[in-house]
Amino acid sequence: MHLKALLLDIDGTLMFKGQAIAGANETLRNARERGLLVRLLTNISARSADQIAGELQAAGIDAMADQIQTAASACAHHVKAHAGASCHLLVPPAMESLFEGVPRNCEAPDFVVVADVAERFDYANLNLAFRLVRQGATLLVPHRNLYWHDREGPMLDAGAFIVGLEAATGRSASITGKPSPLFFQAALAALGVEAHEAIVVGDDMRTDIAGAQALGLEHVLVLTGKGRDHGDTGQAPARHRIASIADLLDHLTATALIP
Repeated sequence: MHLKALLLDIDGTLMFKGQAIAGANETLRNARERGLLVRLLTNISARSADQIAGELQAAGIDAMADQIQTAASACAHHVKAHAGASCHLLVPPAMESLFEGVPRNCEAPDFVVVADVAERFDYANLNLAFRLVRQGATLLVPHRNLYWHDREGPMLDAGAFIVGLEAATGRSASITGKPSPLFFQAALAALGVEAHEAIVVGDDMRTDIAGAQALGLEHVLVLTGKGRDHGDTGQAPARHRIASIADLLDHLTATALIP
């Protein structure tokens, strides 16, 4: 394997509860100095790539918005690829602007797009989404993450409500973020590399690792963030596991993935 690129998760891998994980920026800097390409991947839908880049920079991690790929932008791209399609949005404000030019329809849309809206996951909003999907709209979501960590501890994510909509409607959501193969393929295309030339590094077995396994991508589970909760997920175990992002380059060297 001739490794050319790192596909790195952000939350739980580079940052946790708003703080940089020790060694994250040094690893990024050293990886770039070795000529490795870097793409930062996230299922965050409540904040734009610009906002996420600003948070990374404030935490001391060198990152630019054009290096970040979000599940939200992939979701909007999917809708716009269907010319003339309309949508009903249950998404955070930062995501709404991505759907500029797409007709809104709250009676018979082609797509119902659901992302993390926190307190707006109330009965009225969920019931409307339920009715529209039941009538035939496609349930489209950036991700099905069940929870995430903020400074106060674990928090319910959009997936907890999406699972309920799927069960109530009998329809499975179409996913544009991790672990969707389309999401990882877009990251490879953005860097101009093939699957055998990249490695996925993340803390979530159900999104980062499952997505990598589905495409046959080399992968490493970090035992930070959700990686600390890496119990039985019903899937194949990660091929490689390391304590944190700080150990990544040493691990890649020790396993001959990089010289």
